Amino acid sequence: MKILQVLHSFLPHTSAGTEVYTYKLSKELSKINEVAIFFRIKEEKAKEYALSHDKFEGLETYSLNNTFRSCSSFEDTYANKEIDNNFAQLLSEINPDVVHIHSLIFLSHGIVTEAKKKRIPIVFTLHDYGLLCYRGQLMKDGLAVCSGDSILECESCLKYLLKIKKNSMRYYAFLRARSALLLRFLKKIYFLTVKKEDNGVGKFKESSKRVCSDIDVFVAPSRFIKDKFISSGLPEKKIIYSQYGIDINPCGPKIESNIFRFGYMGTLLPLKGPAVLISAFKEMKYKNLQLLIYGKLFRYGGFESYPESLKKLIGEDGRIKLMGGYDNKDAGKILSNIDALVVPSTWLENAPLVIQEAFLSETPVIASRIGGIPELVIHGKNGLLFDPGDSKDLKEKMEYIIKNPGALEGFKKNIPKIKSIEENAKEIESIYADLVAKAKE
Repeated sequence: MKILQVLHSFLPHTSAGTEVYTYKLSKELSKINEVAIFFRIKEEKAKEYALSHDKFEGLETYSLNNTFRSCSSFEDTYANKEIDNNFAQLLSEINPDVVHIHSLIFLSHGIVTEAKKKRIPIVFTLHDYGLLCYRGQLMKDGLAVCSGDSILECESCLKYLLKIKKNSMRYYAFLRARSALLLRFLKKIYFLTVKKEDNGVGKFKESSKRVCSDIDVFVAPSRFIKDKFISSGLPEKKIIYSQYGIDINPCGPKIESNIFRFGYMGTLLPLKGPAVLISAFKEMKYKNLQLLIYGKLFRYGGFESYPESLKKLIGEDGRIKLMGGYDNKDAGKILSNIDALVVPSTWLENAPLVIQEAFLSETPVIASRIGGIPELVIHGKNGLLFDPGDSKDLKEKMEYIIKNPGALEGFKKNIPKIKSIEENAKEIESIYADLVAKAKE
């Protein structure tokens, strides 16, 4: 089979969960299939919408440059004719048997339309809520969980994006690279002086509904996200529940230490809860503790000042170490130096791969009781759960582990069997085969 994977970014440009999973799935599928990857890059000096062909570790890759600098409206950011046309040409060139979409964020809803025109079956893995929420996480300004049902709440969250005019994204990129404080000040002026796009959120939701109706099969890695989309109107018969698979490679033995090491691995954004973890950790006055934070400090759009605020929160506490970004290939090595992993997310997480990686390395997990996380971490059995955003509750759970070292061994014994990427790829390939067979009928 010829398979085209589509997503918002890819290795080595970014390496969050969706990118890592798509890479590993594609590598496994490529053993007996032809697999290509189409994704978005952001190169300020390159030609806008330029499509480049390359290879990454044996996989054919096609990257499309989209910096948003040519967008003259909010609609251009999610339904873009230039991207659609490039994708249509790529479909004609590759002629895939199936298109598997992992994310349309930073791309265009028209990608689905172009595949549909050519009668190519479409699979969509629900890694997040991008078809219900423009930002993908169902969070109000990245700080509180949102139902996604209120147009007014969406307008409040997207207040600046709904005012996009010609060249406004160029100015934003210029200012973002220079001063977070100046950018925050000028955004307020921009918000007060520029009229927002009429019914912008309504148009986005209508476009998302068309996308959902044109997709043949959705894959849900957690029961939580499956139920969320069903409650939002997606027909249950179109969604297949299938947990993620990961590489089942042996991890090295734990490196012993007389210091108890809590760890964090992931993106450093408010919705991932690193500030909650830091606040909880600082309240514990034990000296023989460490908090190792693995993740790249980066000025993400809308959170340009967050790196500085995290550093300020850490202050002079020498027990907290910012370890920088990491390659997912080193996850096992990192986990061998961690006694307990903390996943303090405040958004409706789907099925964090980092939890499965921790389980594979026999590292117990303390995590937020939110989204699909409780499907993986069973409180009191293989880890501990705490109320999301509650640093006091998290502190209590962390202290429980410190005061009850025997609990760690008990958690390790109850770690569940982890699905391999080989098993997962066979499941996905079976979905492809059924759709391709039906398309030929």
